[in-house]
Amino acid sequence: MKRLTIIMSVVLSTLAINAQKGQQFPAVNGTCLNDKAMSLPIKNGKETIVAIAFHRGAEDELKKWLNPLYYTFMKKPDKKDNKFDMAEVYDVNFVFVPMISGFKKISDDFKAGTQKEFWPYILDTEKTDVKGMQKQLGLKDNKIPYFFVLDKNGKILMMESGEYSESKVDNMEEAVSGD
Repeated sequence: MKRLTIIMSVVLSTLAINAQKGQQFPAVNGTCLNDKAMSLPIKNGKETIVAIAFHRGAEDELKKWLNPLYYTFMKKPDKKDNKFDMAEVYDVNFVFVPMISGFKKISDDFKAGTQKEFWPYILDTEKTDVKGMQKQLGLKDNKIPYFFVLDKNGKILMMESGEYSESKVDNMEEAVSGD
């Protein structure tokens, strides 16, 4: 019986992940920590990687993803001409959206504890219906982070979630490169 439960959980998770593919990513408006307005999906002719956390319980797992994602997809301002910078290869938008209840109350502390180079990539949402967004995206577990790859028009190419693994980042790279 336990084995059947595990198999059903895996099947349902796979169906939920595949359900988002091809779906338009919901509109989200806000201000980045550097005080610049931003709207998702970003329509600037580039693919977009969106990392979302809906609960503080996802924070520890999310932290394991940030450095690999940073070194793979986020342009480093001090290395503009570095041919070995993977972010130069992919040239995508990257946005982290902490959709955590009460984020407004802790946003100043969050900003103070975040390196300034990350500020343009962290979107503080304004009046977003978090539960509606979760429902629209078919996301059930608040305590894991989610990572979406969007095409140039804001449609979901693929999604990864949960524990970090190198193969998940590889899947994201393949989605961005069109392989």
